[in-house]
Amino acid sequence: MSDWENVSVKHADGGDHLLEGGTGSGGEKVFACGKFASDKRPRKGEKYDITATPQGGVFAMDWTATCTFSGETSEFKVE
Repeated sequence: MSDWENVSVKHADGGDHLLEGGTGSGGEKVFACGKFASDKRPRKGEKYDITATPQGGVFAMDWTATCTFSGETSEFKVE
C-alpha cells in the first residue's frame, strides 16, 4: 500500500471536482481517499477519474475507478 497526496476526484463523465487536495492510500487497483464533504461524496457503482501524487513524489498518476464505498473516506476499485 502506498500513501498519496494532492488527490483529486471527479466524475468520469466530467463536472466539478468532488475532492481536491485530499490524501489517500492503496494502489492503482484499490484506492481509498478523503475527506469528502457531505454534499460532494461519490456515488457507489459510478466511475470516477482520480489523480494523485505518491507521497514525496513529483509526478501525478491518473486512473479511472468505480466507487465501492461512499463516505467521508471513499473507496474505489479498478475493474
